[in-house]
Amino acid sequence: MRMASVSKSLALPEGWGADLLSDFQTNAFNNELATFVHADRWQQTLLNVAIALNKCTQRSLRHVLDAEDPSSPLLFVTAHNQFLASIRSAAAGQCLATYPTGRAAVESALYGWYLSRDIEAARLWNNKPTDKKEAREWASKFRFSALANLLSEHDQHLAEWAKYLHQTAIDLGAHPNMQALYSNVRIEESKTQLGIWMTYLHSWDQLAVATMKFTIETGLFCIRLFALAYPQFAQEINLADDIQKQTVALEELIKMTDTTKLK
Repeated sequence: MRMASVSKSLALPEGWGADLLSDFQTNAFNNELATFVHADRWQQTLLNVAIALNKCTQRSLRHVLDAEDPSSPLLFVTAHNQFLASIRSAAAGQCLATYPTGRAAVESALYGWYLSRDIEAARLWNNKPTDKKEAREWASKFRFSALANLLSEHDQHLAEWAKYLHQTAIDLGAHPNMQALYSNVRIEESKTQLGIWMTYLHSWDQLAVATMKFTIETGLFCIRLFALAYPQFAQEINLADDIQKQTVALEELIKMTDTTKLK
């Protein structure tokens, strides 16, 4: 995977931080730095999952050239991209913005698995009909619930995990709903006035921890789906060891984090 890079000694351009947007970007990045320093075990687990998922991406990109249809490997690459976007939002404390990209990662991985096992489905997916009736029938074949049910025939636990992550994402911002709407609204009342504030960047609170957990889980889910879709590739890059180690790491993080003390 090739990424754009900048000099680590790059000076801030003149005027940076003086406007609404660059000031927000500065605060978000400062939060990422704080996560790197003060939530280092969470950061390390995010890193380890990202490294494992990058191995999947590298193998997927090599497979594109010899695959009968490139859709499946490229969907796993897309899942990786969405996972990286989720990491940035979660580390910055921009919690609600994490869930739409988390949902996209889960969906991309699920579609990647499905299209890897059915070349005719891959061809159909790439040719959405224009006729309204045929389009409805086409859509019914590729609904998330339909693919999750197919997944249950191969791995019931993964299917339940897919549904859980998907619904969690929807409940917390990947789709407009009341819970997501009010979870970052703060009301402050004084003797003279009532103020309503919107929290865009959360501090290290219960929502931030839950968002970190969700993000790590989405990454692990994508890795598990890649291993199911391409068991030979998974063996080549030793994914089973990555999955086991990072699953244990996440369980330990959850145990050591006392959310009752977070504010």
